[in-house]
Amino acid sequence: MSKQMGEHSTILHVDMDAFYASVSELDYPQYKGKPLVVGAGARGVVLSANYAARKFGIKAAMPVSRAQRMAPSAIFIPPDHERYSQVSRKIMEIFFEFSPHVEPLSLDEAFIDVTGSRKLFGSGRQIAELIRKRVFASEKITCSVGIATTKFIAKLASGRCKPNGILEIAHDRVLTFLHPLPVSEIWGVGPKTNEELQALGLRTVADIANTPLETLKRALGPSAGVSLYELAWARDYREVISDAPEKSISAAETFAYDLEDKDEIFRELLGLTERAAARLRARQLRSKTIGLKVRFADFSN
Repeated sequence: MSKQMGEHSTILHVDMDAFYASVSELDYPQYKGKPLVVGAGARGVVLSANYAARKFGIKAAMPVSRAQRMAPSAIFIPPDHERYSQVSRKIMEIFFEFSPHVEPLSLDEAFIDVTGSRKLFGSGRQIAELIRKRVFASEKITCSVGIATTKFIAKLASGRCKPNGILEIAHDRVLTFLHPLPVSEIWGVGPKTNEELQALGLRTVADIANTPLETLKRALGPSAGVSLYELAWARDYREVISDAPEKSISAAETFAYDLEDKDEIFRELLGLTERAAARLRARQLRSKTIGLKVRFADFSN
């Protein structure tokens, strides 16, 4: 897809609403409507929380112990990863019914390029409605859909129509939508880059767009400076890649008690390494970089 064509593409970003919690509500119907948190054990972390639990301020990746203090009446259940994968596969199959160009980002979200599907199924909004109806009819869970001419804007849009909504950003309205947003909304801006931008006095996407490119390159480095400047002007020419290779493969474990014995730590590390290596072999892949993440009792890394 050329840059010129990108302006006329129709890209959907479909994001399931509180996916893990929604699937769990189906398996535990007696808890529907009550604050439900996927994540168990005082040393575990929250995988997902339904919207009733989110009203208490509970968020994904939060320590379960903290979530329990915030909402003592909430129901905490252990995750069922096999079940989530099963539902995810069915959802992705539905996406492929509408376009061969589907790029999964995780179990619960994907980009779909429906540019070539409009003659068959209608406008981007009509396709989004069809997808939402099909997903709900099949799996009884809802999703939100952002529609735009680029992946960047489509993903931003889906996050602003949750839960169970559709938001389309027309090409001639992109900058009106994008420029008032905080700089942290730009793809690739993490805590460190956000701090650097704040130090420069750049608070909104418009601030970045109106900053000379050379200033950004000097402050953030050539690559990051150019990337942020381009995205601040909604220039995103990335295509939806159906068979994008996995960028990482990992194995992790949360233990019920602190591991202090060196031999025990090495045994567990070996087991995790074998699990990750088995996944590499199954996919006939090789690793380029190896990383090790350790989380301590106070949840610092």
